Amino acid sequence: MPYHVVSFTMAQVRQGALGFQRQLSAALRESSQLKVYSVSPFDLDERRRIKDRFGGDVVYFFNDAARDICKLRGIELEYVAEILDNELPRRRALVVGMPD
Repeated sequence: MPYHVVSFTMAQVRQGALGFQRQLSAALRESSQLKVYSVSPFDLDERRRIKDRFGGDVVYFFNDAARDICKLRGIELEYVAEILDNELPRRRALVVGMPD
């Protein structure tokens, strides 16, 4: 399953770029399959590797269901890459979604 990568600078975060989290959390009733991950805040090496690979200071990984809900709700995000699930960070945090 592909994941869609979005990266934000700290300036974008300060300007409210993370508002999508609140909107997607509300959408969990519509689709319990949606998942958005970030790199674990405790794995500094992995955070650096992901930052070097995708740019930005904060990087998120959206599955297809999360991306589709964003489109339906008019949440505009710039996807910088697409990766497979085996390329996700080893240690990651579930930002939006139901734990498996």
